[in-house]
Amino acid sequence: MAKEEHDTAKEEAYWREHHAAQSYVSKEHTFEHYAPAYRTGYEAAAKYPGKKFEETEDDVALDYERNRAGSPLPWDSAQHATRAAWDRISGVVSPRDPSRGIRSGL
Repeated sequence: MAKEEHDTAKEEAYWREHHAAQSYVSKEHTFEHYAPAYRTGYEAAAKYPGKKFEETEDDVALDYERNRAGSPLPWDSAQHATRAAWDRISGVVSPRDPSRGIRSGL
């Protein structure tokens, strides 16, 4: 099955709306702090089609560092948001089930 291309504006709107409900969100940081992590995740899922997040995590972390644009979140704080966006694009979290967020214990 061919992958559908993602719409960057649609993904940003999705994460803006669902950000506060995510379990990894720190109360002292806003959506804008996490936005580069989400963007890195959905762009990386398209950049590395057919790969698992774990296979590309080092490259994705470097992409985040290049794209974080002043976000105060280091990779260890941003990686959960990046992974959530990756999972959404790669189909790990179905669009019919957006409330699942990330799964703990993986």
